Amino acid sequence: MRLPMKLAFINGNIYTKLKPLNVAEAMVIENDKIIFTGDNNTAIKLAEKIINLNGKTLLPGFIDAHMHLDELGMYLNILDLRNTRSIEELREKLREFAKSHPGPIMGHGWDQELFKEKRWPNKNDINDIVNDRPVILTRVCVHAALVNDFFLKSMNFINDTGIVKENEFEIFRKKYNSMIPKEIKRKYILDAIDELIKNGISSIGFVSCNSEMFNILKELDYENKIPIRVNVYLNPEDLDLNINFKNSEHLKLKGIKLFVDGSLGVRTALLSEKYDDEDTYGEQVFSEEFLKNNVKKAILHNLQIAIHAIGDKAMDIAISLLNDFPGNRIEHCSVVRDDQLDKLKNINLVIQPHFIITDYWVLDRVGKRRAKFIYRFKDLANVTNIAFSTDSPVEPINPFLTIQAAVTRGKYENIPISKFPGQELSVEDSIYYYTMGSAIALKEDKIGSLNIGNFADFIILDDDPIKKNINKINEIRVKEIYISGKKLKI
Repeated sequence: MRLPMKLAFINGNIYTKLKPLNVAEAMVIENDKIIFTGDNNTAIKLAEKIINLNGKTLLPGFIDAHMHLDELGMYLNILDLRNTRSIEELREKLREFAKSHPGPIMGHGWDQELFKEKRWPNKNDINDIVNDRPVILTRVCVHAALVNDFFLKSMNFINDTGIVKENEFEIFRKKYNSMIPKEIKRKYILDAIDELIKNGISSIGFVSCNSEMFNILKELDYENKIPIRVNVYLNPEDLDLNINFKNSEHLKLKGIKLFVDGSLGVRTALLSEKYDDEDTYGEQVFSEEFLKNNVKKAILHNLQIAIHAIGDKAMDIAISLLNDFPGNRIEHCSVVRDDQLDKLKNINLVIQPHFIITDYWVLDRVGKRRAKFIYRFKDLANVTNIAFSTDSPVEPINPFLTIQAAVTRGKYENIPISKFPGQELSVEDSIYYYTMGSAIALKEDKIGSLNIGNFADFIILDDDPIKKNINKINEIRVKEIYISGKKLKI
């Protein structure tokens, strides 16, 4: 039900802006927009109905600029392998899951760096547990997976280890996805949206979206079942099929997502110098000709370009592709050299601070001599706009875990990269990058702050993140969320 015409929130700790920090005690919304921020008395005079915040903190809704809506929903429903500490534990989790889940099996989240066996898993570790249907278990980075012999043979693949990476991984993932009924995929999307709402996320950039998922989103939007703002970045092969889509308030075709390289976790991120722990430079996923052609196509259709680049050599390629087209995006930016900083001034950088926690082994990959190039958030923020995101389900969707990682850089988890200080961000700046910074990266000018005239997208918290002990900031919970002035059920 639509709220009263003019609704005032009074006696609050309302952060209308984060840079510079601006705090109001009251806010008034009219239908879907903010019409006033300031003092209680004025707000009360304007309002038809009053809500007393009793000192609670109110913020703009979080904006996750880069995540995978379909995969978040999927991973809420499949075998959870995050924080698995051994191959034997992986086997036991798979065995128990298989007992109650008929049909093809997907699991997600294992990381060989955590295994006590100190090795990658292989197909022989799982063949004896499930040998009558496909199994695909994706690594935490979603750039590699372990598959069983049944799946390999059904796809006519010869593979001694059962580990598939990058392009081969995509082939198996697409095949698995083709086995999932449409109604289940609709459920995945709706489950993911519910999870976003619980975490105070009002807008997202849904990257690497395919036509099937985009069509489901169109149906759900037509049915008024998308309460958040979904900005879609299609796979390049899906652009032609959807080029004439007409944006709505809650579903927009924003651009395309391209890949230059892979991930540091599987050593496929493209570096200008070899990895310290393996004789490789990484991999280039798409050719430069393919990338250039798709950049031209996106520009022709006035769409945004989001380019995945993790290694510094991949950054070179992404920078060269976007050099003449300001306002586009580079995703991740994990390894950035000093000489690249000035070249990033007109590019939005979409980063994932929680990578610092998950990639605790990163110095093993690149060595201490390149430590200052790793996750240099403050340096990047000093030269251009940065946006925060989770790449969920790669990282937890909870924004406060992301903020905590940006502020502490793993100091309290004894993450090795934390021994190289100087790139820590403040809580205020982190919230800014999670709101206004992300809005800028998404090219949205009516969200990201509580300015008068903006959409009334905001959250009410049970504590103040700016005053909270940083070690306990992840304990903060979202009590209420409003999008376009409408209170949503959490």
